[in-house]
Amino acid sequence: MPMRALFLLVVATGVALSSLAGAQDQPRQVTITVDPAKPGPTISPYLYGQFIEHLGRCIRQGIWAEMLRDRKFLQEPGKSWKVQKAEGADFEVYLDPAAAYAGEHGMALRLKGTASGPCGVQQTGLGVVAGKEYAGYAVLAWQGSKAPVSVTLRWGDGPGDAQTVQLEPGPVYRKLPFRFKAARTSDDATLSIALTSPGCLWIGCVSLMPADNIRGMRADTLELVKQIAPPITRWPGGNFVSGYNWRDGIGDRDRRPPRWERAWNDIEDNDFGLDEFLDFCGEVKTEPYICVNAGLGSARDAADEVEYANGSARTPMGALRTANGHPRPYGVVWWGVGNEMYGDWQLGHIPVERYAERHNAFVAAMRERDPSIKIVAVGAPGPWNDTLLARCAGHLDLLSGHHYSQRGLRMPLSEQDMTKYAQQWPGYSASVAAGIRTIVQDFRNRMDKGDRPLGQLRLAVDEWGIVRDWNPAPDGPGIGSFEHYYCLGDAIAAARGLHEILRNADVIGMANWAQLVNVIATIKTSRTEVSMDPVGYVLAVYGGNLRGTFIPVEAPKDVPLDVVAARDTATNELAVAIVNYSLTEDVNVELAIPGGVERSSLVWRIQGRSYADTNVPGQPEKVTLRPSRGVMLPGELEVPRHSIVVVRYSTGKR
Repeated sequence: MPMRALFLLVVATGVALSSLAGAQDQPRQVTITVDPAKPGPTISPYLYGQFIEHLGRCIRQGIWAEMLRDRKFLQEPGKSWKVQKAEGADFEVYLDPAAAYAGEHGMALRLKGTASGPCGVQQTGLGVVAGKEYAGYAVLAWQGSKAPVSVTLRWGDGPGDAQTVQLEPGPVYRKLPFRFKAARTSDDATLSIALTSPGCLWIGCVSLMPADNIRGMRADTLELVKQIAPPITRWPGGNFVSGYNWRDGIGDRDRRPPRWERAWNDIEDNDFGLDEFLDFCGEVKTEPYICVNAGLGSARDAADEVEYANGSARTPMGALRTANGHPRPYGVVWWGVGNEMYGDWQLGHIPVERYAERHNAFVAAMRERDPSIKIVAVGAPGPWNDTLLARCAGHLDLLSGHHYSQRGLRMPLSEQDMTKYAQQWPGYSASVAAGIRTIVQDFRNRMDKGDRPLGQLRLAVDEWGIVRDWNPAPDGPGIGSFEHYYCLGDAIAAARGLHEILRNADVIGMANWAQLVNVIATIKTSRTEVSMDPVGYVLAVYGGNLRGTFIPVEAPKDVPLDVVAARDTATNELAVAIVNYSLTEDVNVELAIPGGVERSSLVWRIQGRSYADTNVPGQPEKVTLRPSRGVMLPGELEVPRHSIVVVRYSTGKR
């Protein structure tokens, strides 16, 4: 059942480190007053948004189900695809422009004479599960006498640890399907394409996915995304977007050209493009927010992208979308003009004066195609925002601001790191909120000047989260690079940041956690498994409960509590979120609610043995979600050390 419907109360708690044993035995007694009769600003539903980027395994091996790397052969043989050569065989493998199918070339396998064994190419490091089926295909052409081509999936070293399918390609490219069923679970399976007869085999592309994929997307990942239920999702970047040509990602996936992606230095197969993203949004019921390339792209490119998404079938780009199998316009409302154009790490980085001119030109071209779209501009606290707002007022609906809290400790924490984490905790636990507060205060200062026609302009914190560093981490618990695993303590820091966003609901119109899957994300995957990150649980619970109208709270200032509340005007229910960010002190809270409440709802608990606990795919969950009875009022609510409590009450008739 979706978490948005289920998470009516959450307690995220853990057992203090052994070095912290001996903390006080008796919890402190605290009273917190929440008065629904004193409403604050309306909470935008977009505050619980997410962000996905073509970085690391966010898309590939995260959302997208393709198992093969470089399936359209951008790199030379020997890198993603290893050469398999029988002893003494006269055999070569090379990239051949004459074999071009997607991009500039295909892969050629040429065997002269007979061979004592298979000669071909293979890719290792694939994950398969016993009893699960895998479906794929290869686009092949054969020059020579008629002979079969062997495609083998191997999951072990024994004679029975493989399945082989024989394909018979002809003289021109044909798409030939194959299907396997793994008999054993392996994290290092191999797919091989081999020939034994003389001739030349051209390979245009190859694909292999779990057979249970949902239109190319991982079924297990989608299940957890639906539990988080993000109201809006930003794509495709991020730094990635400034070198991205959206046209590379439309049409027949097998014909889309592979590219070397310059922002993160990786292969981009272009299998997950605009149509796939919007299909993803429809599947998980999230609203799309598309960022256009304002780095190396043009205003016309951006306008064409808007028309492709939103134009009727009578427009040139709408006709192209229809030809690609999507006759109905998508109706995408939110569009961002570039990403972090102030940074020298950004492809196409320019000074703010030039960006302001570029932004206005992009918006004019994009709104000419669809006047109803809403625009997010690149913002940054300080002089950048001063210049941008002075020149772009009236050409934007939201101004972006990004914040990442830095933390140098990797997961899992060593005993030494756990001690260091505890020592840094007072500052670290508040760091996310402090960074968001800086962005918000800068924005408020500019709004208070009152010398620009800014109207109802609001802030979009469309990237926020926690990072350890931006260097690859192949030694971490995940697979690939940039893997950031969050622990229960990180979830507390994230919750405090979310509290700061909610307190400023009058000026923040959107917030997007970076990212949704893998890298610095709320969901983690391996080649064969998936798990919910503790931060994912927090965002799902808050999004399902703290909505409607923000309600101010009165709490003592000398206790380690961070408290927010909201009243859902649709259901007339009251939700209160309490973070105990102490590592040593338990607190019992009495909620004083003038007018009282009729009842409480179900209780859900996220528990871990330690605040350093995390969840890793394929391993038993250390941070778990468990239900319990509701908490009635009047009465005390237990808020243990390093914990989060969200409680929801009915306040009477609707």
